[in-house]
Amino acid sequence: MMSIDRSLCLSGKAPRPRVAPLVMLTLIALAAAGCATTGRTPPPPAYPTAQEAVAAGDEAARRGELDRALAHYLRAADAASADTEETAEVHAEIWLRVGAASDAIGQRDRALNAYLKAIDLDPTRAEAHEGAALDLLARGRSAEAREHLTAATRLEPRRWRSHNGLGVLADQAGDHAGAITHYQTALDLKPESPMLLNNIGYSRFLANDLDQAARDFYAATELDPNYKPAWSNLGMVYARRGWYADALAILAKVTDEAKAHNDVGAIALARGDLAEAEGLLSEAVRLSPTYYATANRNLQLVRSRLQADGG
Repeated sequence: MMSIDRSLCLSGKAPRPRVAPLVMLTLIALAAAGCATTGRTPPPPAYPTAQEAVAAGDEAARRGELDRALAHYLRAADAASADTEETAEVHAEIWLRVGAASDAIGQRDRALNAYLKAIDLDPTRAEAHEGAALDLLARGRSAEAREHLTAATRLEPRRWRSHNGLGVLADQAGDHAGAITHYQTALDLKPESPMLLNNIGYSRFLANDLDQAARDFYAATELDPNYKPAWSNLGMVYARRGWYADALAILAKVTDEAKAHNDVGAIALARGDLAEAEGLLSEAVRLSPTYYATANRNLQLVRSRLQADGG
């Protein structure tokens, strides 16, 4: 299980000021505001200029009122479109805000469209390429995502989320060594990230380097004891080693017993440990007999194999 970080937390490096009227209105780190929403938001008042609407949106975002912030940014985009003297760079800056606010409240289609508009207006904005790429990657549109991630890292090589996204794409293509290189670059830029350590470990897991994968997963859990993907992956490493009881103990930290027994039992089946697989899967069915169809299917497969082997 690898992770894609789609949020645009730009607090570490604000976009470079491009245009005098918006020099102080850089993108807010919306993720840091807690991704709060305010339910149904009344339409914001009309503003004489795009800059005033952006300022109101920035203030709402600082308060964590992201629905309201988005409404202000959309008003700003309308105002900028109507102003024939407004530059494309200023307009792109506004659409970046629309994209970040939309992503933060889960409006992915609007976010992607906003980032693409920003790119059309100003193709040199690395953060727009990154935002579009991560939304495309989440949709499985890998070729388009790669194009934008490559553009983002070419324009600003220190964009760690873009390197992480390129690592995910490399893993999907089976290039685990290349993926680790991208993840390590991201980790150098974003130290102390359990997500990136987990992704490095997952690449090694896919490459069957189980010992080093376990070290990476352990390191991720040491950084954040509540980081569930690393615990889950560590449990899978233990199961692949045949350490089924230890795997169950680890998976119990992050999932229910029935799923843990099924997942470990499925690995035991893949390893050819049929007796252990039958016990694990039988327990999964016992723990969840009414709805755990997956465990039942795996158990039937084990019993078929046992019968074929004369067990």
